[in-house]
Amino acid sequence: MNMSRSPNPILSRLARLGGARPPPPRGKAPPPPPHGRMRLPRPSFLSALALLAVLIAGWLGYDDSARPCPAEAKLIGPACAVDGDTIHLGGSLTGRRCTGGALVRLWGINAPESGTPGHRKSQDALQSLMAGRKIACAAMDTDDHKRTVARCCVAGQDLSLSQAANGWAWDYAKYSKGAYAEAEASAKRAGRGIWGVGE
Repeated sequence: MNMSRSPNPILSRLARLGGARPPPPRGKAPPPPPHGRMRLPRPSFLSALALLAVLIAGWLGYDDSARPCPAEAKLIGPACAVDGDTIHLGGSLTGRRCTGGALVRLWGINAPESGTPGHRKSQDALQSLMAGRKIACAAMDTDDHKRTVARCCVAGQDLSLSQAANGWAWDYAKYSKGAYAEAEASAKRAGRGIWGVGE
């Protein structure tokens, strides 16, 4: 025995005259809304929170994964820091002195020179990123001092980006074309590294 009722024709006609749609019969899915009246679901709290996190990450200005390390890296090995933007690939550290191996200048950044505020701390920061780890570098150019200029990474982490983001170097816009400008700006805002206490 069919217990479902057909919709009341009078109520249906009144609903159509008033611009409303009649209620669907029981047991049936409601018809889709007319074209142009589709309602979008309200965003959930979690999706709003995710959007906020993306906006904050963009405002902070850098992300290590945003600038992947070069896959074509051919210079690989341990390294030590000569200063905040230069390493000896294959070299070793004795006290504060880094010797041996090939001299490599990190691409895209400039760090405090010897005798200027922040020089030693910039060197220490770079050394701590590399200590006991394998460094992979992809040559980009040769500088005026005949040094190889390269993008260098450790465990997928761009050393130039890390130095700029931690405030121990600044973007060398003449060569980087602003690749690390946002990381530098973020470090300035937060007063990290040379933008804070310095040496």
